Amino acid sequence: MAIDEIERSEMGQQLIDTLGEKPAATLMKCVYPNGTDYLATKDDLRALEERMRNYVDSAVSTAISTALARQTRMLMVTVAGFMLTIWVPLTISALT
Repeated sequence: MAIDEIERSEMGQQLIDTLGEKPAATLMKCVYPNGTDYLATKDDLRALEERMRNYVDSAVSTAISTALARQTRMLMVTVAGFMLTIWVPLTISALT
């Protein structure tokens, strides 16, 4: 239940009458003007942590997949080049 501004003002005036101006002002700073509906709960933080973990995991997974694909392509090109440098002279020498 959110406190409206009129209720907040009345409570502030009663606090001033009871406690005095400075203590009432200090206490009123602790009262949230929009209620506690806008505050993050532990469940909110857990949900945020889970979303962040999933995001990081997917980003890392994507980076690893990309790096592995790149490495595999490089390895295949290297092996193909090596095979050509060996097979071409062997083939030529076998034909002559």
